[in-house]
Amino acid sequence: MSDDTEMVQRGLGILTATLSWESDDPAATQMFKESLKALVRVDDAVSVSFSGSSPEQVAVLREILPQVVTQVIEALAPDYTRLVLGMAAGFKTVADAYQRDVPDADIQGILQAAALNLAKGE
Repeated sequence: MSDDTEMVQRGLGILTATLSWESDDPAATQMFKESLKALVRVDDAVSVSFSGSSPEQVAVLREILPQVVTQVIEALAPDYTRLVLGMAAGFKTVADAYQRDVPDADIQGILQAAALNLAKGE
């Protein structure tokens, strides 16, 4: 499975976890947050090439680059988390409304079918 497909699959996993999230239930909210932590991933493998630099400059860059990347990720993570939570809250609202209008709707089944179709498409 490609990294792109895996991230889309993780997105579907987040939506599936959202279905059981009840914002007024602290235990359900905690379970949802734990699901997000398990499903969201940040790659450690970052590849950067240097050209036109002296060996000394390359050595210094290789030494400080991991710290810079970590700081960038930490700076972006709160916004990314809020974005995902906002999308999940919107999805939950739509899914709840759909479930009220169509009580027999199998929303989890729809998400599972989407994940299977995505996996077949690879």
